[in-house]
Amino acid sequence: MNRIILIGIATAFMMSCNPSTQNKKEMTMEKQMTGMVEITTFKLNQGVTEKDFEQSARAMQKSFLEMQNGFIKRTLTVAKDSIWTDVVFWKDQQSAEKTMKLAETSELVLPFMEKIDFNSVKMSLTTPVIIEE
Repeated sequence: MNRIILIGIATAFMMSCNPSTQNKKEMTMEKQMTGMVEITTFKLNQGVTEKDFEQSARAMQKSFLEMQNGFIKRTLTVAKDSIWTDVVFWKDQQSAEKTMKLAETSELVLPFMEKIDFNSVKMSLTTPVIIEE
């Protein structure tokens, strides 16, 4: 159960490392519309460095997240109080939920998820009202 939750969260986090990354499969001449924004906050497990976590987040995004249909972009931030915020932009809720499900069994996501303190995780899927690029 922890692994499933961890993978779901990892999927969300993968999207937040690089704000300029877009899903190569879905890029077209038209700007892709964001239909769902996934926002997750969390802390890292004790002993995990920010640098190590960032490397895992980038690797997971590149090898897994960017390959998923509906992924648009991701932003990952950290506050002075060590709370991380992962914001992932999706084409629609179905794409976000499908990716979370796939992440539960993906070995590409596990190294990322293992670094997160799941007791600190708060996640929500939100509908964008205003997005300015």
